[in-house]
Amino acid sequence: MTDDVRPDHLDPRSVEAYFRVGVRTAFDLGQDPPVRMEIDPASETIELMTPAAGGDPEVSAFERLAFSRIARDDAEWFRLRIDAQDMHYEGYMLIESVVDLLRSGASFRHAVSEALVSLKELLANRRRLTDEKVTGLIGELLVLRHAIDSVGELMAIESWLGPDAAEHDFAFPDFEAEVKTTTSEHRVHVIGSETQLEASPGTPLILVSIQITRAGTGTQGFTLPSLIEEVRGSLDHSIRSFDLALEGLGWRAEDADLYRRTYQLRSVPRAYLVDSTFPAITSARLGVVVPNVVNVSAVSYRVDVTDLPFIGADSPLHDFCEAPE
Repeated sequence: MTDDVRPDHLDPRSVEAYFRVGVRTAFDLGQDPPVRMEIDPASETIELMTPAAGGDPEVSAFERLAFSRIARDDAEWFRLRIDAQDMHYEGYMLIESVVDLLRSGASFRHAVSEALVSLKELLANRRRLTDEKVTGLIGELLVLRHAIDSVGELMAIESWLGPDAAEHDFAFPDFEAEVKTTTSEHRVHVIGSETQLEASPGTPLILVSIQITRAGTGTQGFTLPSLIEEVRGSLDHSIRSFDLALEGLGWRAEDADLYRRTYQLRSVPRAYLVDSTFPAITSARLGVVVPNVVNVSAVSYRVDVTDLPFIGADSPLHDFCEAPE
């Protein structure tokens, strides 16, 4: 279903309302030349269409933009499609800029080019973390938040090794922890290397499995920015260290509005001891079964721990993870 409306200018709240309504909505933005905009909430895209005239715009350098020629009303039309995921208003601003230039007599190619020049910095810099990185960061922050409450900010921040690209995310006094977070119904986690689940000599290693899911409108959940602010607000002496750690992970506070998704825990986190019975691919195990293992440059795999036996975690995660019966 497509609704037709005639807007003049949309403010951010109006743009968000059209994306929330769940119906593809079409807008006639002009008659000389004919210009049509469509907002598709399902794909989180905004499209601009106008009769083809002149040369094609060059948008290949922009990963969020796609250009094509389509047949419409027995004629050929230009179509500019914008991937507006988590950038709804920014995408609309680009469309509005192009339309203003078309109304002033510019060709479509020139209008797109000029609009991109004026918004290039915005488009280049306003890029959110990938969904995988967001999920991973949420898991680490949930553990960090609990550790701060349990052992204090200094020990908790010092134990957080994830931002330093260490093999394991946390190094507590009695064990190390690799935190894995998933949005799936099963505890399926991606292991990114053959060393990620290798225990340090003399130190137990546990995999902390966290499941999160999108929170409904009637549920009290959290966003990545709200979780960051909650953790940051609990700090007195480690704020600078915390901010630097987040920056190293790609977080930019000025882009907080790009992270609108609300989450909640799907289940109580569980701890799994990574021992000789755990299905981990490690350097030592590869060396036994893979000829010329030195020529293997990268290992990545998925492990489903849903049905594996879990353990009770030691402090400071003893009341964060589920205790076995």
